[in-house]
Amino acid sequence: MSKKWLLILLVIPLLVFLGCPKDDDEETPPTPPTPDDASGSVRSDASGVIETPLGARISVPVGAVPPLENGNAGTMVFSIERNNSILVSPPTGETMISDIYQFGPEGFTFARPVEVTLPVPEGVDPEAASLWRHNPVTGQAEFFSSSYDPTTRKISAQTYQFSPWFVTGHSPDSTVSGCIRVANMSHTSWLMVCVEEYTLLYPGQGAWMAESGGGPLFAPIGTIGWASTGNWYLPQGTFNLCLQRESETNPGHYQHIFMENVVVHQPWRYNDPRCTEISNGSFTSPDTGRCACIPEETSSVGTGDIQVTLTWHTPEPGVDLDLWVMDPDSEWCYYGNGQAPNVTTSGGQLDRDNLCWNYVNGWPENIYWTQPPPAGQYIVAVDWFSTCDTIAVGPLSFNVRTVVRGTTRTFTQTIQEYENMHEVTRFAISGPQVVFLPPRTDVDYSNLRKPEKTR
Repeated sequence: MSKKWLLILLVIPLLVFLGCPKDDDEETPPTPPTPDDASGSVRSDASGVIETPLGARISVPVGAVPPLENGNAGTMVFSIERNNSILVSPPTGETMISDIYQFGPEGFTFARPVEVTLPVPEGVDPEAASLWRHNPVTGQAEFFSSSYDPTTRKISAQTYQFSPWFVTGHSPDSTVSGCIRVANMSHTSWLMVCVEEYTLLYPGQGAWMAESGGGPLFAPIGTIGWASTGNWYLPQGTFNLCLQRESETNPGHYQHIFMENVVVHQPWRYNDPRCTEISNGSFTSPDTGRCACIPEETSSVGTGDIQVTLTWHTPEPGVDLDLWVMDPDSEWCYYGNGQAPNVTTSGGQLDRDNLCWNYVNGWPENIYWTQPPPAGQYIVAVDWFSTCDTIAVGPLSFNVRTVVRGTTRTFTQTIQEYENMHEVTRFAISGPQVVFLPPRTDVDYSNLRKPEKTR
């Protein structure tokens, strides 16, 4: 055979291969969406703003981060993670129109309201947009009074607690929204407002009450608590309000007054807000203490180059889950080794444990490193220790948030009743790099020592 024919025989199959379309099974998988995440630390005595590239934002005022249990200034790592795999169901009549954003840390109540902001997609009528969160206790979507900024096309609300948030759209309805305008006569004293009782003009709008009627009303950041006036957005109806002011000379001490029969009777429009005016700057004859509808803050926990926090929700008497973190030298930090005031050899410490005899629904467990952690691989696991006299609990959902040198990941998983050492994730530290690895299911933890717990 000549060299010419040999060359032709070699080239023809190659041309056929290059010209043939690929089978459907060989198509290039779609490119995953670009992450839209952000995180940052804020102290009790400072303010801060954390914002993602696409405009999801947390605005933290001074004093929102609670102090540590010993009274010293606390530090919290705030985080935003876009995560559309979170299962949330919009209420009837509402359509999900945004990504789902996980705001953290969960399990804590802030000392002052913190503002969350999400972008409203282009082409959506802002008067048809509403801001909701996934209530971690009830598992239901929960409406928040919110404000829309037409310049930035962003919608914002204030909250004392974090969870996943999202924006929905609906047909505009003039019977839904109204607003009140509150004048704070002091520029230096914090004024907080919440709803004690209410009667709605349209009872079917009960689901539109902020935090089931017990949370903070909304004021744009830079107004109530920061300056002089602000608007709050509510369904139309009659409200009994509680106004709370913190002492200017004795921080942490409060006074409050009640305002009854505040009527909201006109629909609100962002370009034409017609708000019911209320004003009280003197606090004449106030009662001492806090408003019952404003939650008390929970103290901060430790944070460092590594911080791992576990939260779960089940009613009392509760379930005792335990957080375990293993360092590269195979030493576990958990309730039996490294519980405060003790630390592990590499510096790990468990500084908060949610136990059966002092169980609080949603109370977080927290492990952090008190010194620079060694390089290598770490394992994060959750163990089902006890049902705390609860009968037939069944599978239980939980969240684990890891903060590793500023890189934040939140994992929502399910543990079976009395499951032994459910691996959540692994991560490896090498120089400035942090790599998260999937959990393993082939590891035998049956020989781990699990001491009894005593009061």
